Amino acid sequence: MAIYASLMGNPFVDAGISAICGWVGKEPEEITASDLERMTGEIAPIMCDPAWKKQLMIIFTINNPVTSPSRKGRDSEAQLRSVWKGYISTIDELGESGDCAGCGRRIGDHNLKKDGVPLTGSGSLRNFFPLFGEGVGYCSACALAIQFAPLAFFASGGRFLMIHSNSRRIQRVWARICIDDIRRQVTSNEITGCYNRRYSNPKNGLFFITDELMSRYESRRPSENVAIQVYHFSNENRAPELDIYFLPANVFRFLAYVHERQFQQPWKEIVRSGYTRVNWEKVQSEDDYKNYTNQVYERLIGGLSILGFFLDRSGRRARGNWELVTLYLREVRGMNETRLSTLKRIGDAIAETIRLSGNTRRLRNLEIAKSYRELRNVLRFIIKDRIAQGLENPLFSLDEYVEHIFPETEGDFTEWSETRDLIVFRIYEVLHKWLMDKKEEIAEDTAEDTEV
Repeated sequence: MAIYASLMGNPFVDAGISAICGWVGKEPEEITASDLERMTGEIAPIMCDPAWKKQLMIIFTINNPVTSPSRKGRDSEAQLRSVWKGYISTIDELGESGDCAGCGRRIGDHNLKKDGVPLTGSGSLRNFFPLFGEGVGYCSACALAIQFAPLAFFASGGRFLMIHSNSRRIQRVWARICIDDIRRQVTSNEITGCYNRRYSNPKNGLFFITDELMSRYESRRPSENVAIQVYHFSNENRAPELDIYFLPANVFRFLAYVHERQFQQPWKEIVRSGYTRVNWEKVQSEDDYKNYTNQVYERLIGGLSILGFFLDRSGRRARGNWELVTLYLREVRGMNETRLSTLKRIGDAIAETIRLSGNTRRLRNLEIAKSYRELRNVLRFIIKDRIAQGLENPLFSLDEYVEHIFPETEGDFTEWSETRDLIVFRIYEVLHKWLMDKKEEIAEDTAEDTEV
């Protein structure tokens, strides 16, 4: 009899199924009632540990068989096994349809409230439930899966991060990471609860999770379009909270590429540059800053450009190389190859003009351009410089100007800042040694407010 299928679509149920699969080492379709029986015996003692009880009060409230004050003094482990075995004994065949809120393929004959499913309504407050019933209907298999879901949770600042992905493999890999940590706790007799790396900032925690997945993912260039949604929640009675963060497939794919060896170090430098309000002179370890706001992470989640972080403006150097920056622009920003090659050629041509002039004034003009009008004016003066230098090839054609340098976008918005940053990036890359040799002159030039 099939108990579970691949992904049901309910985040708590899918987290629970992934945890079950990770614990018993099987695929969802292979799980049997005897596997679940074995889990009840192995997991109940763990979840009855004081560290787990404290966390379960936030996940399932104080009405859970482990945490309820009414069960104080009783054998909570036996109580928990009894509840779980009750679910196992009433699991029906997985059908084609049903009204279970977890799988939609069985009858939802258990009306669960927030002590059975996090973030569900409470008791007689019927306005929280469909059709004003007292609870939401779940089948026995899904109700049991939710009980095991905390095995795949990531503790984060008094709340928990739960991932939900369109990828079955991603769900399984993350559950296994969490379970490996729990088993290590049991082996060392130092049980602390859910997987925890002291990330109180959930957005930074999301990218830690992503990095962990990359380290364990079977393919670092996955063919499937993997997207991840993370729920940062608390189910406490007094103050239930929920924030949802989404990492789209294009960002995940980019991070998978970045995880390759040649990109890891420059990417770490780019990420590090995104942290705000950090006194780097006092930093001794990553723990000193990992929960500060990181603008690289914030902007990736928000769908905004991070191109500016590829530039070390104070040192006038590129973070990474052209391959890395164009990988980001193609995968995440959707920039086409023609525009990329056009801007690369323009960057090379401007670098040539700057080198021939012998000074960095035009580079300074590009760096401080604060609007489309200012950038356009700088390009106009660079064209005049090239004419004076006797360079025959034009900097760009009219078609290139309209279609690739300043293309029109929705709402009459022009991506002028990305154009500026990409040209400056290329100049930094091409002229790196030349700029390093002119450090003193650059310092004097930067100290002045140069006018075009």
